[in-house]
Amino acid sequence: MNDQQQTVFIIDDDEAVRESIAALVDIRGLKAETFASGEEFLKRMTNDESGCVVTDLRIDNGMSGLDLQLALQERGIRLPVIVISAYANVSNAVQAMHHGAVTLLEKNCSTDVLWQAICDALDQDLKTRSVSEHVDDLRSRFDSLTTDEVQVLTRIVQGTLNKVIAKDLAISLRTVESRRQKVLSKLGVATVPELVRAYVEFEQALGRPPEEVLLGPPEETDQ
Repeated sequence: MNDQQQTVFIIDDDEAVRESIAALVDIRGLKAETFASGEEFLKRMTNDESGCVVTDLRIDNGMSGLDLQLALQERGIRLPVIVISAYANVSNAVQAMHHGAVTLLEKNCSTDVLWQAICDALDQDLKTRSVSEHVDDLRSRFDSLTTDEVQVLTRIVQGTLNKVIAKDLAISLRTVESRRQKVLSKLGVATVPELVRAYVEFEQALGRPPEEVLLGPPEETDQ
C-alpha cells in the first residue's frame, strides 16, 4: 500500500485556532498544514493527498465548512473531514454528516476529544485508500483480459461447464481450457472459487457486472 505521509489540513479564519490545532498535531509527530480559507486550501490540494481535513464551520472570508465538503466531493477528493464550530447544533451536525463529515465538534472541546477525532479520521483515510488501491489492482488485472477471455470468464462464474462453454462460443474444448488457464493466471488466482471471489469483489466495487465495463453494453438486436 502507498506509504505516503499523512497530513492534517487545518482551515480556519482564526490564526490562533489554526496554530493551536497545528501544535496539537505537531507534538504527536504528524505533519500539519494551515489555511485561512477553503479557497486557499483548494488551490493547494491534489487528488492523491493522504490525511484528513479539520475545518471551521463558519469562515468569514470565504466558503463555509459545508461548502468546502461539497467542493471536495465534486473534485473527487476523499479525505475525511472533521467540522468544528462555535455554533454547533443538531441542524449543523446533520448537514455535516450528510456531506460525509467524520464528526462535528464544538470549538471548546478538549484536546483529547479533538485528537481522537483526528486519529479516527486518519484511520478512515488509510482504510479508504487501501480499498481504493485494491480496486485499482483488480481493475488492472481484469483489464488485461482479452474479449475472448472475458467471454469465458463470465460463463465460468455462472457455473457453466467447459463443454457447454465450448458449444456456446463455437470453439473447441481445448481452447476453452486454454482460455480458462489464462484467465486464472492473469487474475492472479489458482482456483475457481478464488476467481469467483475476485469477480464478486470487482462487481461490488463497480456496481455492475465487470463484463459490462470490459465489453461494453450488449448490442441491441432487431426484433
